Amino acid sequence: MACDSGVAVVATASGQVRATYSGRMLGRIARDRSCAATAGDTVALRWWPDGKATIEDVSRAVARTADVIELRRH
Repeated sequence: MACDSGVAVVATASGQVRATYSGRMLGRIARDRSCAATAGDTVALRWWPDGKATIEDVSRAVARTADVIELRRH
C-alpha cells in the first residue's frame, strides 16, 4: 500500500484500488497521526455506490520475529 495526503493505493484481490480515509478515520488520525495506514498494514474498505472506496479501519502489520539459535564451534 502506498499512502500520500489522505489517499492510499491499496492492493486487493481484484487489483490496486485508490481509497481515501473515512470521516471517522480522519478524526482518529487528527488525534493520533500513528493511526494512519502505512505500507504493509491491512485496511477495511467500504465500497460506495459510485465505485469509490474509503478506508474504515487499519490493522497494523505484525513485525516478524526470528528465533535466536545457539552458535556452535566446530
